[in-house]
Amino acid sequence: MSALANLASLLVRGTQEGANAMTPTHQIDAVIADLQSRARAGTRPRMSEDHQLDAVRRFWETQEVSSFRDAYLLSWGLCLPHRPDGDCVLDNRPRLERVLAGADDWTKKPTAYRRCYQGLVRSYFSYAPAQTKEKESRYNNWRFLREYLLERNDCIGDTRAAPDWVSTAVENKLLFTSEPYAPYVDSLLWGDSSVVDVLCEHLHIGKASWFLKRLVMAQVKRAVQMDDKDYLRLLPRLLNVLAENEVLRDPGLVRLLDRYVNVPAAPLHARLQELTVNWWGNPWLPSNETRWGGVTPEARAMVSDWLKAEIIETFFTKLAEDGSADPRRMQFWKRYVKSIDHMEFALGSTARNSTERDFVALRKKMQGLTCHLDTSGANNAFIMKMGDLVVVEFSGMGNALYGYDVRKGLPFDTKKILRLPTDAQNSLKQKARSVLWESHKDGAGAWSKWEQNFETILLRDFGIEPQKAIPRPRQPVRAPASPVPATEIKKPSLAMASRPYSLDALRMFGKQMGFEIDDNSSLGGSLWARTDGANEDVTRVLTHWGFSHKPSKGWWK
Repeated sequence: MSALANLASLLVRGTQEGANAMTPTHQIDAVIADLQSRARAGTRPRMSEDHQLDAVRRFWETQEVSSFRDAYLLSWGLCLPHRPDGDCVLDNRPRLERVLAGADDWTKKPTAYRRCYQGLVRSYFSYAPAQTKEKESRYNNWRFLREYLLERNDCIGDTRAAPDWVSTAVENKLLFTSEPYAPYVDSLLWGDSSVVDVLCEHLHIGKASWFLKRLVMAQVKRAVQMDDKDYLRLLPRLLNVLAENEVLRDPGLVRLLDRYVNVPAAPLHARLQELTVNWWGNPWLPSNETRWGGVTPEARAMVSDWLKAEIIETFFTKLAEDGSADPRRMQFWKRYVKSIDHMEFALGSTARNSTERDFVALRKKMQGLTCHLDTSGANNAFIMKMGDLVVVEFSGMGNALYGYDVRKGLPFDTKKILRLPTDAQNSLKQKARSVLWESHKDGAGAWSKWEQNFETILLRDFGIEPQKAIPRPRQPVRAPASPVPATEIKKPSLAMASRPYSLDALRMFGKQMGFEIDDNSSLGGSLWARTDGANEDVTRVLTHWGFSHKPSKGWWK
């Protein structure tokens, strides 16, 4: 084949290939859209930080802004120290004013000036304006920059199409006022972060910016001012936000906790308890006094009661000697959490040394409350102080309860190794020294349940009764209340009909409506609301809470 024929054959194949239809693809559309987005955003590659720092150092010596390049670099580099551990331009008022004056030289050329303005905005959001007496001058410098940005906001637009960041800055002038976060709080609270995301992208607001930190605290402040329903709906999300922010965690949590304690009949909030205890430690231990010092005593007591109830439940379910739950003792002592001043747990070898996940988590939860019990296997003890009485319960149901009067001195020292043999040195079982020695057997004396016997002794001999924060002198036992006549029932609060059930809510409702509550649940009985079914509003609330009516006796659950 001649060279000419070979060329002709190659041209034929190329012509045939060109005649084939192109394969459809949408990839080019995505590329074009990306290029258009970048063009609208006006995000030009900024000068490197090395160039900015070089400009800052030269300016620090000369204090001259001799060109647009200087004005541009200095606008972006206001927060860069001119030397290690030295001041930046924003720390020095005369130099700051000189840079702003240099940027003003370009206000008649909007396309140039707004490049300086963009850098000034980034510096404004990057600076840390701590408002303290020692740093008052620096805070005033930052505020001076803020006022400048607000005054010059109209200078960055022109008749031609402006980049997206310019529109964002112009449409959000409140960013340069004393409350720059105010317009965005409500939308963020309810989960809409789209506007703030755009602000951060277009205005180069970094994650470490004071703006985002203040925005978090502004949400917290707004939430605690809301009614109970909205506050409780927002609480889980705010806790998750604070969990990721160590700087704002403590002040934010203080506000949320102090607000929660004012929610009527507020139930246990597991997430709130978990985070507060993990961050600040056990609320009733003196070693954690400083950490808990920011909250109100009522809020601290609330978390203490939650934690005590949880640990009591854990002891009688996880540390039972035979591995089975002991719900009766658990329910009995949970009713006394407000009367328990302090508690300790003497752990046997299994609970002390086990690497099982449950035991590891348990020991962490009991940190600062455990002591060494010299015994093998699953023997453990629960030591609780209530006023002048110290009660010792053991993990096995076969063990009796021991009680000691602290005024007469304790026969054991929890800082030393504890033992179990009766009357042995440093044993928890000192029968001769005890003021209480009671079995957990039903039918003791005149009582059918051991719980009735224990409750009577605690009230009669020590003035301790359930749900009382401070033991008080024994009060006369009242006869069972009769059902309240319908004619004496007051108009109920309509809010109760939508409130979730809790024992505290029931007690509040009973006080409001004038009927008595008989709680026999810890004794294996029912919970009674002693009123009849004549009032429709009362009937609606109690039915909503799952109560059933029994004629002549009242409502039970």
